[in-house]
Amino acid sequence: MYIITGSVTSASRLAKAAERIGGYPAYVVHTPTALRHGGCSYSVRCDERIFPSVNDIADAAGITVKGIYSEKYENGERVYRDIS
Repeated sequence: MYIITGSVTSASRLAKAAERIGGYPAYVVHTPTALRHGGCSYSVRCDERIFPSVNDIADAAGITVKGIYSEKYENGERVYRDIS
């Protein structure tokens, strides 16, 4: 799952908060080109099991989430679905 934020600083803060509160590893990564809609080139990648808590974690950390996307492989290609 990719969580799009507004800056690399926000992505870093959200990744730390997601690990601390959600209990799953989270990483700051380059946002896939297909998901860059004029936003930050960095996003948070984490396990989809944290999805129900993402907005609460972001709110607690004072971070605005611009989008949440799941990643699947279909016919050998990556496909992203907006789940925010």
